[in-house]
Amino acid sequence: MNRILLAIALALAGCGKAAEPTKPEEPKPGGTTAPVPAPGGATDQPGTHTPMPPTVPGPTNLTPSDPSQQLAMQFIQDLRIASEKPEPLPADFLPRLSPAFLKTIGKPLRSDDDKKLGYSANEASAWLKNLGARLVGVGLPTGYGSPTAAVLTGVTGNGSGRFLIRMTFHEGWKVDWVSLGSIAVPPIKPASTESSYQDFAALAFLDALTSTATSKDDRVRLLGGVSSTKLKAAWAEPFEQDKASGLDYNPTKLGIKLDELGRGVTGLSRTPADGDTFKVELAKGDAKTSYTLKLVKGAAPGEWLVDEFTKQ
Repeated sequence: MNRILLAIALALAGCGKAAEPTKPEEPKPGGTTAPVPAPGGATDQPGTHTPMPPTVPGPTNLTPSDPSQQLAMQFIQDLRIASEKPEPLPADFLPRLSPAFLKTIGKPLRSDDDKKLGYSANEASAWLKNLGARLVGVGLPTGYGSPTAAVLTGVTGNGSGRFLIRMTFHEGWKVDWVSLGSIAVPPIKPASTESSYQDFAALAFLDALTSTATSKDDRVRLLGGVSSTKLKAAWAEPFEQDKASGLDYNPTKLGIKLDELGRGVTGLSRTPADGDTFKVELAKGDAKTSYTLKLVKGAAPGEWLVDEFTKQ
């Protein structure tokens, strides 16, 4: 195990010759490929081959041997390697993402096939490749997890930036979020299972607003994905043509809001407050502005959405 983790660490940091992206195990004749278990030793649901996660308390500090962390590390490594090549991402990448995240990054819908899927495979692949090309100087992630969700963060640019990645257990572990940040922030030790997920959501939202690691258009999709329906309606109510493209917000208006709040930000902080809220401070040079960030529970395990972002 130590040798495996060392090899992954070297590959993530860009040392040595890059290995080919990991391919899923091919089913053997007359059989099926066994699914990756959830932490703690999952068993199949009765009468099915779908893994069923055990019920154990959380959050727990993830270790390199946790299945969710192993798969997160492998995904980051494989994405970095595949993004260095001129051809599109291999077809096995998209099945490693949750349906919800595919619908976040795989927009707008451009064909009838896209509308049937609920996302555009071409758009999702292009978005991932753009992010993967910026995965340089990557370190091993750390984070917290439960049987159904895990949130991790690691450094990029040899410490000048960070990546966030969330995993959910959806018929096996799936990547439910991945994004990049470019403004350093101190870690916050969670007090409970949900507080680790809440801090992840707050930081994902703030990175979508302020990061310079990826393009504005790519970050608009993330901002739409981490904002509640209420907030998107207030900031960027969709037109009919947006709805026809599968969007529940108007990208232009949301991009204007992103620029208004996030352009030129040089520092940020977030502090847990009462209830499901954070006190946020955004700095633009010497000028600092305070906000209250209020969260609401999302539909998936470990998912929280920003419901309000109010200037104080």
